[in-house]
Amino acid sequence: MLKIRHIAVLLLPVLLGACINEVYEGPDPNLPTRTIIVWLGGDNNLSDETVRKIEALRQGWTYTGNKCLIYQDSRDGARLLRLRGGCRTTPVPYVETVREYGAENSASAETFGRVLREVADACPADSYGLIFFSHASGWLPAGTLQKPQTPQNRSRSIGVDDGGMGRSEMEIADFADAIPGGMFDFIVFETCLTAGAEVAYQLRGKTDFMLASSAEIVSPGFTPVYPSALRLLCDTSVETRTALEAFGRAYMDYVAANYTGARRSATLSLIDIREISPLAARTQAALRTRSAEAPDLSRLQHFDRPGSYGDSPALPRFFDLGEWAELWADPADCAAFRAQLERTVVWKAATETFMEGQNGFPVRRHSGLTTYIEQEAFPDLNEAYRRLSWCGAVYGY
Repeated sequence: MLKIRHIAVLLLPVLLGACINEVYEGPDPNLPTRTIIVWLGGDNNLSDETVRKIEALRQGWTYTGNKCLIYQDSRDGARLLRLRGGCRTTPVPYVETVREYGAENSASAETFGRVLREVADACPADSYGLIFFSHASGWLPAGTLQKPQTPQNRSRSIGVDDGGMGRSEMEIADFADAIPGGMFDFIVFETCLTAGAEVAYQLRGKTDFMLASSAEIVSPGFTPVYPSALRLLCDTSVETRTALEAFGRAYMDYVAANYTGARRSATLSLIDIREISPLAARTQAALRTRSAEAPDLSRLQHFDRPGSYGDSPALPRFFDLGEWAELWADPADCAAFRAQLERTVVWKAATETFMEGQNGFPVRRHSGLTTYIEQEAFPDLNEAYRRLSWCGAVYGY
């Protein structure tokens, strides 16, 4: 259900002039307005890809009374852009530079929160959506996708910035805290390994839905479908869930029709964040009656590619939540768990295999959410996991 948002923020006259003082023909005054924020965290080896995404977004822009702001951080600095045109008087869409920030850390929660406030103030709307693009590794602490034995003291995973003084990554909790309560109707993650129960639980109260991938997202990601599918995310005449599912289907259909071999690899799921707390409760209840013997992890569906990241020991860390719970819990409690899981994951899709021939795997099960399972080989990672909000809700740590 589309919800009307009112975000209280500071006045920024420069952006107000760029975003509000305009009149286009065509928008339906009876429809809620929407501002979409596209975050392109590309001050890393994705810098060139941000340029291609901006062009794809430009091609897909049609003005309907809504707005789309793009934060781009690349090797040559950060800037705030805006999609313009796409209306009767200016039919060809174009990109306008709203503000130049210079060099800054796009993997900083302070930067992220500041830009969200600027955009919400300058382009107020009834509804907000976020598209977030960068590197990511689910809930994992900084650097532990490559070195799982040596996590830092805090969990970092959303966004990577290689500029400035060195590599920086954003903590999941800080990412969520930077978002004003209830700001977003949806978050689309164009990032790897983000459809985790741990990530979804951290975002409760911040967004209604998230569209994310259990596995990695193979380059060029959503770029090929933005020209035709961006309009789906801008259309407030349809329910948010319906629009997100249509966008997800457009991507999965494109992958199926245009790629072969290892490139024909994709997983997507649409998660109703409003149902993640009940899912945590059902998971906790199911684990209270777990069998005495833990399932063999080597036989569980996983969505990472152990050994592909320079990681040692090369063991999976992103397991299918649904399959794990069914094997670990008493069958009598699984029906209620499965029912809640279906209320939480409202749509999902996956290719039959992922990165075939490239240390990939078959996709036997895809519940739409992944989870970490503690392993003796990762004592430090286990300790970091116990500090997560999801882990506290499920296990009581």
